[in-house]
Amino acid sequence: MARSTPKFSPGGYSVWSVKRTLREAVNVARFSPWCAVEWMDEAKDRISLENPLFDEFDEAAERINALWRSYERHHWYDAREFWRRGKVVMPPQRIKTFGEVTTAHTAKSIQDLFKI
Repeated sequence: MARSTPKFSPGGYSVWSVKRTLREAVNVARFSPWCAVEWMDEAKDRISLENPLFDEFDEAAERINALWRSYERHHWYDAREFWRRGKVVMPPQRIKTFGEVTTAHTAKSIQDLFKI
């Protein structure tokens, strides 16, 4: 008897949940910092009151930042090579947590909201 083919095939792509994006960003931070920064920004944009994963985001950001700080102690670490983006050498980055919002930035945003 012939094998039937599935009626629906989603293909090889799927949309990751915020938790999976955070986990994968922590994983990829070991060897591709710019990908980790982009994925953390994407996860940050998708977190809301309906999807409250603020603590998970902060934990992932702390793990990534601790990993990048630990690299500085190793003799094989070259910051210029690690933070290179194509042929351009970028300065080292740090992922900010939700708790690190400064009051000046918040006040400026509130003033922008109420401009007439």
